[in-house]
Amino acid sequence: MTSAGDTDGATIVAEASDIAEASIWMDALHEAEIDAAFVERGSGAALGGASVFGSSYALLVPRARIDEARGIIGELGGEHALVAYRTAAEERERSRRAFLTVAGAILLVAALAVALRFVYG
Repeated sequence: MTSAGDTDGATIVAEASDIAEASIWMDALHEAEIDAAFVERGSGAALGGASVFGSSYALLVPRARIDEARGIIGELGGEHALVAYRTAAEERERSRRAFLTVAGAILLVAALAVALRFVYG
């Protein structure tokens, strides 16, 4: 699923509600020479690919070609299925902020516990 020179790996570009939709998008991406694949998500995947309510199909493309892939899927009427995309730098920043939020809350609780310990002995 990686192409020459693509060091970022694959990412989910869209999530189709059925296998036919995923196949149409994948064929269009292949015609544009974008490496693409899909994987079933949901309980159907655990049942050997059985069609069950609630299954979806995640379409994967190389990160380096995500903008092109989003455009192609959008042209085919798949705007509703495009997933939010963040760059690696945006993901790192989001993870850093989440860590600082949790660490701050833990420090606040610890400081409060120490203060209550001194007040109530």
